[in-house]
Amino acid sequence: MRSSWVICGAAVAAVLVGIVLTVNVPVQDATYLLLDAVVGLTYPLVGAFIVARRPGNPIGWLFCLGGTGMALQALAGGYSVYGQAHGWPGVEFSSWVVNWVFFTGFGPLFLLPAFLPDGRLPSRRWRPVVGALVAALAVLQVVLMFRDNVWVWGTESPSPVGFVPTEIIAACFGLVVSAAAVVGATALAVRVRRAEDRRQLMPLLPAVVAIAVAAVVDATHSGGEWALGVWLLALTLPALPLATAVSIFRFRLFDIEVLIRRTVVYVVVAAVLLGAYLATVTALNALFRQHGGVLESLLATGVVAVAFAPAREAVQRAVGRLLFGNRGEPAAALSHLGQRLEATAAPTELLDGAAETVARTLRLPSVAVVTPAGVPVSVFGGIPEGGVRIVLLSGGRAEGELRAAPRSPGEPLSKADLAVLDDLAPHLAVALAAVRLATEVRDSRERLVKAREEERRRLRRDLHDGLGADLTAIGLRLYVIEATAPAELRAQVSCVRELTQSIVGDVRKIVHNLRPPALDELGLSGALEDLALDVNQGPNIAVTIAEPLPELPAAVEVAAYRITQEALSNALRHSEAANVEITARAVTERLVLRIRDDGRGLPDPLREGVGSGSMRERAAEVGGELRRSSEPGRGTLVEAVLPL
Repeated sequence: MRSSWVICGAAVAAVLVGIVLTVNVPVQDATYLLLDAVVGLTYPLVGAFIVARRPGNPIGWLFCLGGTGMALQALAGGYSVYGQAHGWPGVEFSSWVVNWVFFTGFGPLFLLPAFLPDGRLPSRRWRPVVGALVAALAVLQVVLMFRDNVWVWGTESPSPVGFVPTEIIAACFGLVVSAAAVVGATALAVRVRRAEDRRQLMPLLPAVVAIAVAAVVDATHSGGEWALGVWLLALTLPALPLATAVSIFRFRLFDIEVLIRRTVVYVVVAAVLLGAYLATVTALNALFRQHGGVLESLLATGVVAVAFAPAREAVQRAVGRLLFGNRGEPAAALSHLGQRLEATAAPTELLDGAAETVARTLRLPSVAVVTPAGVPVSVFGGIPEGGVRIVLLSGGRAEGELRAAPRSPGEPLSKADLAVLDDLAPHLAVALAAVRLATEVRDSRERLVKAREEERRRLRRDLHDGLGADLTAIGLRLYVIEATAPAELRAQVSCVRELTQSIVGDVRKIVHNLRPPALDELGLSGALEDLALDVNQGPNIAVTIAEPLPELPAAVEVAAYRITQEALSNALRHSEAANVEITARAVTERLVLRIRDDGRGLPDPLREGVGSGSMRERAAEVGGELRRSSEPGRGTLVEAVLPL
């Protein structure tokens, strides 16, 4: 593990020294120095992190190797051009090293994707192909040492030990590198297709494909003034460690989040200040029209020193917001939660997105709000098994718990995180209390409605079978009495008989208004069919009951009947439908009722009328829900789901 950090530090130092030496002397083409810098800085850093957490995984060492070779070229190239201008010893040796040392890291980079993420190939069938490419890379490495010309930042000179023509090497170089890049991308694609959790590898695949495309372009368009292939490689090669970082941060590919978070700020600050240094030196060189002076370097160093503190503060704040959310700004976190609560219309849905808001505010993998009984009310990313548990108190009563998981295993939440959670807890407790009260009111309402309908069914049965039958019997007896009574009593008996008949009619009206008679006489299935038969003119109405319905609560029967009645009425009056289909079936203690027509559909914009509101109200009264949907040319669907 220490060796990996030593390699990383050495690679970064080599790149920085090479850049400083190169920018202080005139060179013809420093494009390859850009490629050395981006690879030499990014790859060893990610590799060191992987080695630190997964010492047995060779991927980390391959990252370190890939960056080190490019960093050594930057150092050798800088030493060569600066040493030649100032008469330093060993310039010829460093110039020779420039032409082959880069390939020790550059070549394996393209085969690296074939070994992601565990350092093994996708299967044994890949061994011959990869083995042949490794052998080709090794041969090419040796051949580069004996190139006939030495190239350093755009300047060529004869090699003291070279004899292999540059044209042959260039052709072989493009062929081998392109083949390695294509094989690496294909192997990773195969692994992604077979992986159980593809999310971990998906960020890597686009980066690898882009690198393969850049390698092919570099092999086929290596000439030209703009060196298109080199620029593409400089843009795409850093994408691999960046994609690896995304996989680490978001999908825990190597589980090294803690180590990376602790150094992201300093890496970004170093990159920003390095860019400021190079820009300042270049601008001053152009301003004073001289090269190799000490004044420019001193002024640039001063600019970097002055800018270090504000740059570090700004970057740390930005990275902290990216990695840890708004834990340093509790007011922003409270504002986000308040906006989410205000945007919720239904009281029972107040906490639907609260857990997500807390998780995204603090960049936590999972957050849950649960009741005292452990029933989840709002969940994001699953219910945390460990982590922090904060009791939510409102009015001295424990309304539940706020559970928050750490950002990664082994990294407990900081005091700043806990402070923000403590600030959010009272608001969540009030919302949880509101949800509890709204739920209790809803449940109480459902019980009242069900009790009311059961009582109405009992009253209807008693009035119809008891009082109604008795009054009818009294009326029949009065007929007999009227026929046999003396003439002077017949008028009075007739008045009593007519009064009895009037009372019987009133009782029948009361019985009818208490509950649709068809429900007790025919059941819900027969009552729905009776509704269809009552339509003399209009669309064809089909009633489908998948199987015999179980015994239904009185409230559910009435709600289903009235919803169907209103939906059928809307279809007859407004939809201009030719066919209406009514279906009802019982599914896992629920009654699913659908009324579909083939009319013109719902108007746009949709305005809910009295009838539509009554349907929704009847469904809500029994604890169910109602949905209406419409598609142009396919009519309207009314679906009610009522609990049994």
